[in-house]
Amino acid sequence: MKLFTKTTLAVAGISLASMAFAADPLANTTWQTFDEGQPKGTVKITESNGVLTGTLIAANTAKGKQHVGTTVIKGLKSDGGGKYSGGTITDPAKGKDYRMTATLSGNTLNIKGYIGPFSRSQQWKKK
Repeated sequence: MKLFTKTTLAVAGISLASMAFAADPLANTTWQTFDEGQPKGTVKITESNGVLTGTLIAANTAKGKQHVGTTVIKGLKSDGGGKYSGGTITDPAKGKDYRMTATLSGNTLNIKGYIGPFSRSQQWKKK
């Protein structure tokens, strides 16, 4: 009986530990970005130590192609339940960073960038 109890507790502990280190749903995903309804580029989101980073990997315009390889999302962290905060998003054309939040809903990522009390939203689609 003691062996059964110890084995059960060990398996439960390993299961909980592996759930705690499970990859974030945004980790290693690729997103089509849109601005004012028009496709603009493709962003690859990666995760390291619970922090999400997004890099522009393709662009639809000649001007945008100059910024391929630019990190556009930095420091984003999961709040749970598909909500993210604590990061910044960069407008590569202007070189400006904005505080951001994001909400994941199925294959849609709702991005909101803030400058002071004002915000601007975009919807990105999973590729």
